[in-house]
Amino acid sequence: MDETKTETLEELLRRYSDIERLSEVQRVNFADAVRTGEDPLHVIKYLATLGIEVKTPADLFRLNDDDDEEELVCFWIPEGVAATINSDDS
Repeated sequence: MDETKTETLEELLRRYSDIERLSEVQRVNFADAVRTGEDPLHVIKYLATLGIEVKTPADLFRLNDDDDEEELVCFWIPEGVAATINSDDS
């Protein structure tokens, strides 16, 4: 994939999952999550356990190049940031 190209959420789902799952995608307002601490996906809390303080959307990408990271991968999309979370935790 061309690293300079920003895919839409629909394109990412088509490539990695099923477009039919679009309605299942949880949406989180990043600014609200940082301000209130209410993050239903626990992405900010997870990154904090790894010593990463999240203040900007770019902070969500700090683990993308870490080969040992298996739970979180982020993508820039026109709508903001898309994150895949593969966690064994409930």
